Amino acid sequence: MNGTRFAVAALFVAIGVSFLGAIAARAHSPAADVPRERPSQSPASDYVSSAACLPCHAKEHQSFGRTFHRTMTEDATRTTVLALRAGTSFPVEGRTIRLETRGDEVWATLPDPDVVTRDPAAFRSAPEVTRRVVLTTGSHREQTYWVAAQREGELRLVPIVYLVDEARVIPRHDAFLTPPDVPLGPARWNSNCIACHAVAGEPGHDEKRDVFETRVAELGIACEACHGPGRAHVEEYRSPWKRYAATRTADRDAPLPTIVHPRKLSPERSAAVCGQCHSYAFPKNEDAFWTTGYAKSFRPGDTLERSRTLLSRDAPGQPDLDREPDSLFWPDGTIRVGGREYNGLVASPCYARGEGAHKMTCLSCHAMHEGDPDGQLAPKQSGDAACTQSSCHAGVRPHSHHAAASAGDSCLGCHMPKTSYALFHGVRSHTITSPSVARTLATGEPIACNLCHLDRTLAWTSQTLSSWSGKPATIVPEPRASVAEGAWLALRGDAAMRVLVASALGTKEAHAAGVRANATALLPELAADPYAAVRIVADRGATAVSGMDAGGPAMPHATLDALLLTRPGVPDEARRALHRRERDLRAITIAE
Repeated sequence: MNGTRFAVAALFVAIGVSFLGAIAARAHSPAADVPRERPSQSPASDYVSSAACLPCHAKEHQSFGRTFHRTMTEDATRTTVLALRAGTSFPVEGRTIRLETRGDEVWATLPDPDVVTRDPAAFRSAPEVTRRVVLTTGSHREQTYWVAAQREGELRLVPIVYLVDEARVIPRHDAFLTPPDVPLGPARWNSNCIACHAVAGEPGHDEKRDVFETRVAELGIACEACHGPGRAHVEEYRSPWKRYAATRTADRDAPLPTIVHPRKLSPERSAAVCGQCHSYAFPKNEDAFWTTGYAKSFRPGDTLERSRTLLSRDAPGQPDLDREPDSLFWPDGTIRVGGREYNGLVASPCYARGEGAHKMTCLSCHAMHEGDPDGQLAPKQSGDAACTQSSCHAGVRPHSHHAAASAGDSCLGCHMPKTSYALFHGVRSHTITSPSVARTLATGEPIACNLCHLDRTLAWTSQTLSSWSGKPATIVPEPRASVAEGAWLALRGDAAMRVLVASALGTKEAHAAGVRANATALLPELAADPYAAVRIVADRGATAVSGMDAGGPAMPHATLDALLLTRPGVPDEARRALHRRERDLRAITIAE
């Protein structure tokens, strides 16, 4: 096999042992009408499922229940299949995908997923089949659907994606930043999703019989994904008196031998709990992965190195990347793909140079049981508080050079700009950096300043930073020096740069910086981009700009020619460059 195959104490004392056992048993007993192709919820003996956590940890169980991690993978029913809100018939590349309900079940009629390949002709000519939808993936921004394949136990993707914000369905190809002429290959839940969208997933591929006997501890990202298998912990505290004694101990912050608490781990091992999913990595033993996944080689509390190789742009000896490096990393190695923040974190000086409490980890900002589920940011560590907390940059003098409490007066805006991309959004880089024009010129990665000041040139940014720092300004070559940076990236950048500009143009920060005219000129251009994802993000940006303008004075719509090409001071060289629409046409694929 090769590398391409591939979120009331007293009452419980009175209830006692029998309730714990009953809940755990129910968690492992799927309903009678569950299709046989569904992954078996019969995990290794040391897992008990999140239901067994409820009696003693009701508050945490409730907060976990509000997260999108919980609903990352669910059994498909007429309630959980959100696409039914948008209709039952959806055109996809000359074919029609249809959904229907049969009682609580959902069935899909689609081109046979066993016949479909990367060749578009195979999709167009595949015979139509009707199969029950077995699982759903996602509920936050997007949702996808899985049906049974002919190979026993295998689940294949229905080629549609439901967009939650717009309540509409789009073809799967359009859901990712993908070249228009490069089709996506078929996807398999048992290998593509199982490692991160379920607890202790085991693909269970029997190579001799060529079947999948897939099993999971639990669908979705549940308690034991972060705290490790819980059976020993449940057994230890089965006694009501033992549970009571545990609440009276003098050292409640001490680690427990039978369960993992990420906050009580070392920084490296704490970050690895999140990094098991939020990283771009490859299993060290691929053959073993196809049988047991990471269930045997990684448990929360371990380092990632035991189970997988963290991939980077140019590291020697790593497996071949499944796409061009420019689709995954900026030229200096910074991760370009959202959802892979662990790769950015470990490259950050706040992690690499920090020690002990001064080492930044995921939990420096995020908390699974607190805050808004949208970002899982801990309320006490939101905004600049995540940087200025006592263990890190307390006492640092303000140096934003922006008005206090303004959109530009932000640690995150300057040092964690949205230069990664995933799911129709610019995503904050987790490689903490300072704005550098030289770095932007060398790597192409947008500078934080011009993700707000999109109407300003990179030369303006260079001079401004120089005036603040007292250091010589970086020389920006023509014609770029004379063109608004937003326009340069939108008309000359590659697809990932263009989609980041489209996303930035619709933000409140850019709006506060006064880029309304640029937005009305550039968003129509981006709405006609060859990449469907760029078009969708541009349409969302236009809607956001209209909403921010609502109730205010009418703003004139600027044309691209009037704004960029005929205004005084723009050299002929710049006009010619932008008129030719010299996009960077390298194929970029970000399929997160």
